[in-house]
Parts: sequence; C-alpha cells; structure tokens
Amino acid sequence: MLKIWVIAIREYWAMVGTKAFMASIIMMPILMFGGLFAVDFLKGVNRNDVRKIAVIDQTGKLFDLLVEAVADRNTKLETVSNLNEAEEFGKVTEPQYTLEEVDPALLSDELRIQLSDRVRKRDLFAFVEIPPNAFDANAVPDPQIRFHSQGSALSGSREWIQAKVNELVVHSRLIDAGIDTEKVAVASKAVQVRSLGLVEKSATGIVDAKDKNELSAIFLPMGVMMLMFMVIFLAAQPMLESVLEEKSQRIAEVLLGSANSFQLMMGKLLGTVAGSLTVFGIYFVGAIVLALIRGWTGMIPFHLFPWFVAYQILGVMFYASVFMAVGSSVSQLKEAQSMLLPVWMVMMLPVFVWLNVVREPNSSLAVILSFFPPATPSMMVLRLATGQTIPIWQPILGMLVSLLSTIACVFISARIFRAGMLWQGKTPRFSEILRWAIHG
Repeated sequence: MLKIWVIAIREYWAMVGTKAFMASIIMMPILMFGGLFAVDFLKGVNRNDVRKIAVIDQTGKLFDLLVEAVADRNTKLETVSNLNEAEEFGKVTEPQYTLEEVDPALLSDELRIQLSDRVRKRDLFAFVEIPPNAFDANAVPDPQIRFHSQGSALSGSREWIQAKVNELVVHSRLIDAGIDTEKVAVASKAVQVRSLGLVEKSATGIVDAKDKNELSAIFLPMGVMMLMFMVIFLAAQPMLESVLEEKSQRIAEVLLGSANSFQLMMGKLLGTVAGSLTVFGIYFVGAIVLALIRGWTGMIPFHLFPWFVAYQILGVMFYASVFMAVGSSVSQLKEAQSMLLPVWMVMMLPVFVWLNVVREPNSSLAVILSFFPPATPSMMVLRLATGQTIPIWQPILGMLVSLLSTIACVFISARIFRAGMLWQGKTPRFSEILRWAIHG
C-alpha cells in the first residue's frame, strides 16, 4: 500500500502542479459554456447598425404603414438603448431599420438582379416583394411575401417584416369586414400559462409551488452533465499521455523494477481520482461564487452533490483505466487516437441525446441509457439534475452497475496494462489486446 500511495501522490502532483493544468481549468469552461454567456457579453455589436430594406409594394397601401411602424420601432429601440447605457454599460439593442420604396411598375427579373447586387455590395440589407393580392383573404393560392437577403432563413428582420405585414393586413381585413378592431384585440388577448413546480407539504403547512424558469430547466441539467464530462476529460486524458510517455522513454521498465504492475496502475488511478476531485472542487467553488454574484444560489442543486461525487469517481476510474490500457498498448499518440475514437463516441453519447432526456427524464430512452455502463454516470446525473422525480431504485441500481462495470474495466485494463507496458515494436492487433484481456 505504501508504494501505491507514493505513486498516487506523484501522479496527483504531476497532474495538478503544472501551468498546463491551470490553463486547461480556465479554458475548458470557456469552450464548453462560452456560447451560453457570449449572447449577453456580445450584445450590442449591432448597436449602430442600420439595416436598409428596399420594399416593392404592389398593393400601394402597405409601404407608408411600414414606414410608420419602422419609425415607431426605431424610437422605442433608441429609448431602450439610452436606458441601458444609463443602467449598465454594454447592454445593447437590436439594429434599426430604414425603408427604401421601389416602384412596383419596374418589377422584373432585371430589377431583382440589380437589387440582389446591391445586397451583395451591402448597399442594401434585403429587398421585399409584397404581392398585389396581399389583402385578399380568398386569394388562391395564398399570397406570399418574398424576402430576399443573404441570410433570409435565419434573419430576424424577415420575422419582423412578416409579423408587421400580417398585423397590418389583418387589421385592414377587419376594417373592410366592418368588424371593430379594438373588440377583436380585447377578445384575442391571450391567457398566460405559468410554469410551476409541485405543491409541497411541510411542518408549517402547505408550501405553494414556485415558478420554473424554462431556460434554467433546460440548461442547468446540461451544465451539470458537461461539468462531469469536463472533469472526466481533464482527468483521463493526462493518464493516456503519462503512460505513453513512460513507455516510450523506457521509464516504465525502471518503475516496474520498484513496484509491480498492479501497484503502479492502482497508484496512477488513485492519483487521477484525487486530481479529478480537485478539478471538481475548483469548478464547484467557482460556480458558488458566480451564483452569489448573479443571485442564482437558488438554482444550484445541492441535493445532487453526493450523487455527483460518487458517479464522478466511478466515471473517472472507468475511463482512466481504459485510457491507461490504450496508452500501454501503443507506442505513439496517433495510434492511441485511432483506438480511442470508439471510446470517445461512447463517452459523448449523453451529449447527443441530452435535450430529449431533459424533456423526458423518465422515458424509455433515458432509462435504458442510464444502465448502459459507459454512459451511466453522465446520464444518471443529467436525469437527477432535471428536478423531476426519479425512482430511487434507479440511481441506486445505476451506482451498482457503474461500480461493477468499473471493477471489471479496471481488472481487464490491468491485464492489458501489465502486458502492454513492456510491449515494444509494432502496435498490437486487436486480437492480441483481446488475448491479453482474457488470459492476462
């Protein structure tokens, strides 16, 4: 045991005592979650952006109404922008619009080419064709507005034009039909549906249900799962590089002269687990500090802490032993990368299906994947983080499945590690690795 602890301490400090470790600790959350915060951070890139849109109005009625709507919109945006500047620097509004009227009598393919060239040269942002029968509710086929731009499918401007034109067309149709538009607006007022949790009973009485934030319900479980993924990645990847380096530089032969293969492997695994707990501790403290600053402490699932730590330890040992076995079997990093591709695909499986699982954490898909050993840690933590009631037997059984699969993986990897560390020359075939795993 003394040799195992000596090796574990050495591996731990080799993992966490480097500048590369601190750099990866900083960069990994940025790579994983940067997109979630980039929206707020980069708001206002279009603060001074004025988008010019050419309008070919074949109805002869809508252009003036759209000009008024654009002027009203720009005024509101300017007011909001000034308020944001006074309250918090960097909060920015959407781009403003300006409209250019094009004579519908000139509409032709040649005109479309000219306007398209102006869009390519950025003299225009887009051009719009409004058909002459836009107000005719009985027109066959239904009238369609043509919005031409370089990114029309994802354009927010297209959505605004569509909503505003439909609003004006419906308003005009109601007036033509002799219907009071104000009464229609009142009668069409939507009833909001609040998203609430469940009512609970406590010692002091009934506790009313709390509001649920839709974004929090979706992205909080994803954040917890990605945190586990980051911890496993930061712990398992150095294991591969360490074993590969020791083997290629013949350091392993010296180590095996002082400790047997079991002591060497277990020491490395324990050091890796300790390193993963350090990574988790750093991220957990960072999350607490961020939550205190942003007022998100109520969103942190503290009840998940014991499950997360237990599943994380099992996940780290499972994948670290696999990475160690692969590292001991090859002589070059590029060979290891090709062998690890299936492992990465399995490891990424929960990432591919996380949205479906968050929406239906008790579905057949979620339950089945929760008991698929390589995906069990991430998948079970993802389900528990949704806040929905998961039958207690499932996380307990998942823990047992993870424990047994981890023991089996460590046992098999130990056999491969024992034979592979002294294997030199050509890369072993899969059949040879399989023989090591079965016969030792």
